[in-house]
Amino acid sequence: MLDIILIQHVVSGLNLIEYHQDHTKFNVEHSAIFSGFLNAIQSIMSKELDIGTVILISTKGKKGHNCIIVSRDPISVVILCDQEDPIELWREFGEEVVERFLEMFGKDFNQHQLNQFIKFEEVIKEMCMDNKYCE
Repeated sequence: MLDIILIQHVVSGLNLIEYHQDHTKFNVEHSAIFSGFLNAIQSIMSKELDIGTVILISTKGKKGHNCIIVSRDPISVVILCDQEDPIELWREFGEEVVERFLEMFGKDFNQHQLNQFIKFEEVIKEMCMDNKYCE
C-alpha cells in the first residue's frame, strides 16, 4: 500500500509536493529529514562515488518498505510503499507521475513558488483511483 509520494527538485532537494494517504504511518513531520537523507544518498552515489543513480532503497521486517525513486531532470519522484507491493508497478507509476508533472509544469518552473504545484495533487489522486495498491 502506498504511504507517500514526494516530488523533489533534483538540484535543491526541495520538496515540491508531498502526497500522503489517509492511512499513512509515515510521520509527515519527518518528510524534510527523509527528503534530505535521500538527496544526500543520491548525491554521494552519483557524484562522489560515481557508481550510478539510486533507484531503490528497501527495508525489511514488520514495518518493511520500498522507496522507489524515478528521476528525470529537474525532478525526482519518490514513492514509499509496503515491502510486499510490486516494485515494477510502482516504478511505472512513478514514470507516469514524472510525465504528467513535466507536461503540466515543463522543465523551467520556479521551484520556490510551491503554491503552483498544489493542483498536481489532484492528478496524483486521480491516478491512484486506478491503482489497487494506492487507496
